[in-house]
Amino acid sequence: MWYRWPALLALLIAASAQAFDFPIQVIEYVDDTKVVASIQEEDMNAGLPWHPFKDAPPLSVEQALAAVAGAIDSDPVLADATLDEIELRRVPDQESHWHYMVKLKTEAPTPHHTHYYVVLMNGKVVPALKQPRMIR
Repeated sequence: MWYRWPALLALLIAASAQAFDFPIQVIEYVDDTKVVASIQEEDMNAGLPWHPFKDAPPLSVEQALAAVAGAIDSDPVLADATLDEIELRRVPDQESHWHYMVKLKTEAPTPHHTHYYVVLMNGKVVPALKQPRMIR
């Protein structure tokens, strides 16, 4: 009877591993800087699809900036943030999913510190991280 325990344990581990949803990694390059955002699959699927040349984007630039402003309101580091760039981009490997890549600049803690955000077409704001360059 003891030989059934390892099989049962392996089955439980496999079932729990399948239950975990790994986030989708959105990797973008902004001005030769690698930027990565982790987006949950349900958030990606909740984003409204957009088909260029057939209809208007479901989220306007104004709405995207308002969403970012709402997301950074509570962060005192970003109180003096200014918009440096906003760009409409297709989500890699997704045919009809698009997002806005927003780049903000702040003067503190160091001069010209950059912050990146991905805004999905449903208005969800996801902070993105700048990947450090590899040491060669």
